[in-house]
Amino acid sequence: MKIGIYLEGSPEMGGGFFQSLKSSLLLLDIKEHNQKIELIITNKKTEIYLKKKNIQNKLFKLNKAFGYFSQLFEVDCLKDILNKIKINHPFYNFIKKNKYDLVIFLGPSQMCKFCKEVSFISNIWDLDHKKNSQFPEHNLNNIYEQKEKLLKEIVSRAFKILVPHESNKSDLINYYKADKNRVITQNFIPMLPTIYNENKHDVKLYKNLFDNFKLPKDKIIIFYPAQFWAHKNHKYIIDAAEILKKENNEKYLFVFCGGKKENFKYIKNLIIKKQLDNSIKIFNYISDNEVISFYLNSDGVIMPTYCGPTNLPLYESFYFKKIIFYTEDLIPNDRINDHLIKIDISSPTDLCKKLQIYSDTKKIDEMVEDNYDFYKLICNENDFKDTYKKLLDDFSYLSRRWK
Repeated sequence: MKIGIYLEGSPEMGGGFFQSLKSSLLLLDIKEHNQKIELIITNKKTEIYLKKKNIQNKLFKLNKAFGYFSQLFEVDCLKDILNKIKINHPFYNFIKKNKYDLVIFLGPSQMCKFCKEVSFISNIWDLDHKKNSQFPEHNLNNIYEQKEKLLKEIVSRAFKILVPHESNKSDLINYYKADKNRVITQNFIPMLPTIYNENKHDVKLYKNLFDNFKLPKDKIIIFYPAQFWAHKNHKYIIDAAEILKKENNEKYLFVFCGGKKENFKYIKNLIIKKQLDNSIKIFNYISDNEVISFYLNSDGVIMPTYCGPTNLPLYESFYFKKIIFYTEDLIPNDRINDHLIKIDISSPTDLCKKLQIYSDTKKIDEMVEDNYDFYKLICNENDFKDTYKKLLDDFSYLSRRWK
């Protein structure tokens, strides 16, 4: 049995890419199938990044011509004509040429549509476009319609679907009538701890990287690593910072970092308009190690997002022993809530009140140690590999019915 792991995107995409990369590395480490597993990537930047880390891969090039060709297959009548004259999609030709028996998609990729005659497993991270369709990023360039079509394809054809939380599983069943026996819950395993462990022997590295940002040393620094989408709710932090400023409370500095998405200009202009330069700093795309330097040297993490239920910074904050302010009730019926400082994102005043925890250093110390222990329990790499071993063994057994 030969397995392809489809790693889409590039390091510049941020959290989602690195979560997929971490999953890829764990999958490649499954010894029973390792000699038959290959990592499929889609662009040269990823190839360069992986080459530096000595990670073998096979490049499937995406370009403009490929995009136009894919659009033809989106039109049913054209798709039928192309099939009749035996013109196949390039990705179909790629997987057939490489003789893959199973393709693992680490996210909800459009490429699964072109896996006819080849089985696949798909990860689905969230259904935010469905649950929070009011945000503009879910409606740009027909994104909503494209996601709906893709999810229906995955639900109807995937051998198995992996989701990061039980509530994601419930949503798939409720919204798309997914077969509950084909939906498997598997927690995120973040990549940053792995990168940190590779470099932590260099004692000065992270301190120097953090010092290069030249942030004031007399402030409580609260870190928000998130791309600038409306659903990430940077506006909530701006509103809270404005309240603190009116109260002459200048103890806190909120640091934003992430890609310049559709909401970036709006957020940046708001900070300027409200004269909050002393309360909020923005850094655009920063490296993995720079992100780690913030986790190590900041005083806390914040994530007032509307979308989830879980997000990578949640687990990263646990690992790096930082308290995290997180959207209240976003993670239903989960013991993880005992490890959060829950904030009401309809009330910036609530955040201002919750910041008072910084006067209780003993409570913070106890909380972050407890969170770290909880991280080791729920982000267990062996459990992750065992989940996939079971799926691969199941598929291997079934595949012997026909080959």
